[in-house]
Amino acid sequence: MYDPWPHEDETLGSAQSAQSGSFASGRVVAVDRTAGKVTLEYPPIPQLLLEGGTRNFAVQDAALLTSLAPGDKVRFEVEREGRSFVVRRIVNSN
Repeated sequence: MYDPWPHEDETLGSAQSAQSGSFASGRVVAVDRTAGKVTLEYPPIPQLLLEGGTRNFAVQDAALLTSLAPGDKVRFEVEREGRSFVVRRIVNSN
């Protein structure tokens, strides 16, 4: 099976990669390409002390949303940015 996430990030190095964010899986509920936001349903993400549920996330780059549609299963990297969370990477895993 194809794994879109390398086990060690060659561009950042494994130590820096571990600090950059948390990886999770979930399901797309809604996509707002104009606002650069995606609503995801996801299980708890303990590394960020984020309870599971449904949340509207800003994305680092709106281009990440071009291939997403409601119902898609995804894997994503999310980081805490102040009091909010930002999706840095997202990959459709359908």
